[in-house]
Amino acid sequence: MNENYVREIDLIDLFVDWLSHWRSLLAFLIVGVILAGGYMFLGSTPSAPIELDVVQEEEEEEEELTAREIKAVEEVIALNDEYEENVKLYEAEKDSMEPKDRAEAFYYIVATKNSVEGRKGTLNEAQLKYLYGDEDTDDSKDAKEENVESATESVAPAGPSKTKALLIVILAVILHFIVFACRYIFDNKIKHTDTLSAMTGVPEYTRMVDWSMVDSKKGLDKLVNKMRFAGIRRTSLTQIVEINSSATIEKLKNKNYSSIAVVGTGIDLERNILSNQILKDKPDATVKSIDSITHSVNGADDIAGVDAAILAVKVAHTRYNDFMEELQSLRDRGVDVLGIAIFE
Repeated sequence: MNENYVREIDLIDLFVDWLSHWRSLLAFLIVGVILAGGYMFLGSTPSAPIELDVVQEEEEEEEELTAREIKAVEEVIALNDEYEENVKLYEAEKDSMEPKDRAEAFYYIVATKNSVEGRKGTLNEAQLKYLYGDEDTDDSKDAKEENVESATESVAPAGPSKTKALLIVILAVILHFIVFACRYIFDNKIKHTDTLSAMTGVPEYTRMVDWSMVDSKKGLDKLVNKMRFAGIRRTSLTQIVEINSSATIEKLKNKNYSSIAVVGTGIDLERNILSNQILKDKPDATVKSIDSITHSVNGADDIAGVDAAILAVKVAHTRYNDFMEELQSLRDRGVDVLGIAIFE
């Protein structure tokens, strides 16, 4: 084995492998949509209004007015009394007054009223309370109402967020990708993009793809296969097996070998396809199909006396450990490994 070889993760193959699990992805999406729908439903369910006891602890200290401030208030009171007296007098005598006198009296009353309002505007809160007694002024009442309204608005419940609901669905997709990406990375099986010749120093035969199986897929499975095998020339499995068989026979002739074994764990059908073709093309050769040398009771006996071997593997089926154990076992027995036959 090439100790300097480093396995690389092909991101495109990782993505295609993830898409090949579209059924479980659909299940994750459904769960995500259900959770998002539940969030939207529960968030939009009307709840009992939250009543806040707005306790405004206004420690109103009774401010003692100065003599000057009291005098100003009393002047306003006196001016207001004068205004009211003038109004009463005007109402009683206006019919007997000359138009000129009536106009002058009216303008005087208006001026007095404006003076009263102007003087009130100069008073502070404490003076106004002194003027009106314990009753709240209009300004203080409005201020209290605004405070209550603002407090009520600040506790209005927020509705469900569509962004958060969408995020739940996206997280479901991301979770699915993480699960299957980890499965892909840490899986111990040979992958579509692995270069076994670089790993072992043993040449690879032309990959043998069963296109009838690839084309038999429907729907998204067919699309996934189209993406996965986009860069591979479509040659029938029968033709590829014949080509690889001819290459094997040529190697046997060049090295003057008379026997060969096709070794591959758990892929009886694929092994037999290649071994039968070799035997058909070279009937005088001894051709064996062996499942395993290291994990079979008869494996060591079957490989005895064999000159050469072909290691057969199947993508997404054969494990690296099994493949490397069989290769090392063949080398330990002095069997010449002519190549690696990769089936898909």
